[in-house]
Amino acid sequence: MTRRLWAAAAVLAASLVAPASGAGATQPVPAALTAAESNAEDIVDAALAHNRSDVMSIAAALKTGVNAQGGPLRTDGVPAALVSELERRAGRVASLARNAPYVQVLLAANAVSQLMPSLYGHFAGPVPPAIQALDYLDREAEFRSLAGEPQQVAVAVKELGRTWAHVRPKVVAAGGAGEAAAYGRHVAAMRHLDPAAGRRIRAEATRGLELVDRLEGVFG
Repeated sequence: MTRRLWAAAAVLAASLVAPASGAGATQPVPAALTAAESNAEDIVDAALAHNRSDVMSIAAALKTGVNAQGGPLRTDGVPAALVSELERRAGRVASLARNAPYVQVLLAANAVSQLMPSLYGHFAGPVPPAIQALDYLDREAEFRSLAGEPQQVAVAVKELGRTWAHVRPKVVAAGGAGEAAAYGRHVAAMRHLDPAAGRRIRAEATRGLELVDRLEGVFG
């Protein structure tokens, strides 16, 4: 694992002070947080389409929104270190938006999404935050493949398996046995693919993203 990924993992581990399912939280997820999540995903779409203008404008909106809401998030009980990391990552996306290769923009935007499970864990919501982690990990495998980093693809796939093992019982208990079976087959397929398989890895990761939407639907 690279030094950057070790640092990211340490931030996430330190920030998981709220229940992973949001259990016990009473405040709804702030609109500013859902906006940041949507902005990060929209940047991914724009970068995949090689739309530099949209990448720049959405990245600017992401940075502005995150910086404006840092104080309220801290007031709502989100750890200061986690909010600061969100601000740092949003700023990095904005700094890369104008000139960086699209794959760097993709990875930076997905790094923002990486924080969402920890952030959402401090608020009440129907969908377990670990479902968001699956979305992040499928994208991470796809984008590391695009970057030509098979070792990091393998890291993402391994974490995908661990995260799925954790959240699968919740999906089944919520009535999603069929959806769980489909996603389980996806995880098995990712494990059996060569991390350097390129297009096959990316195609399977894209299929996983579609299946995550179905998992979210189980929780309404």
